[in-house]
Amino acid sequence: MKSLFLSLLLLATSLTAHASNTMREWKKNDGTIYTADLVSYDEAGKMVELRLKDDTVIRVAYDDFSVIDRAWLLEWTEFAEEMEAKLKEMGGVVTRHTGKGKFPIDYWVYQPPLAETAAATKPPMMILFHPNGNGHRELVRYLEAAKATGLTIVSCDYFRNTPKDIEDPVMLERFKELLPQIEETVPHDPKRMFMGGCSGGSMRSFQYSAQVTRPWAGIYSNCGWLGGEMWYHLPFPAMRVAMVNGNQDPRGDYHLLRDTARLHKAGCKVTVHMFEGGHQVPPASVQEKAFRWLLSNE
Repeated sequence: MKSLFLSLLLLATSLTAHASNTMREWKKNDGTIYTADLVSYDEAGKMVELRLKDDTVIRVAYDDFSVIDRAWLLEWTEFAEEMEAKLKEMGGVVTRHTGKGKFPIDYWVYQPPLAETAAATKPPMMILFHPNGNGHRELVRYLEAAKATGLTIVSCDYFRNTPKDIEDPVMLERFKELLPQIEETVPHDPKRMFMGGCSGGSMRSFQYSAQVTRPWAGIYSNCGWLGGEMWYHLPFPAMRVAMVNGNQDPRGDYHLLRDTARLHKAGCKVTVHMFEGGHQVPPASVQEKAFRWLLSNE
């Protein structure tokens, strides 16, 4: 389990205002520069895996990086160890699963301690999508609120933002294949099944709620939107929607009123939670408030 936590937590970087762009420049001693995401760092073997913009994963020796990048890697290794200790104190289980069939997509599951779960055999479940498609990386951001509310979190790899928010039928096909497997693998209450995510992840949740028939209980929309009026024709189900926006998010207010009106027309109940910040994941305390509202009968 230690290697799992280290792999997961090493990738939990602090989210900036550019929530959908977590790549950075990596420089080698020979002058080569990569614009890439960190996939993993094997400290013992001194080997780093990076994911390039085209999704290609490359391996680079730790010693080949510049002094600044080596220092960055060491800093986040220490952070991972601190977070691992925190997770052990929190309790619960993190597991990795791979979808079977035509599309072998990974998804990561956090199950909070059973003592914290209102219905241990059928807890509520939330499926999360992320702008960068790194489910294993982003899961850690939601653990505190999930534990506090007894909410099982399923964090998906692969599903990510597309250029100009154009619909990707291949992603939809893959979700339709993966969802029944998640439902079969992860214990949950089918009447308390939610989706959500940050930015494009919440947009994907709204669209899938209309495109994949289920008794969806609600959406956790963090700095998200429906995708514009081009998506308003979708048959969104009546459900609970928690809109969670940063007070400095330049896109938040513009879409909030229009999207809320469309959701009300669909019979949805909508609440708005604000936090101090921009286009980013909110503090755990704000997440918890939104989760509790979604799980309530208010």
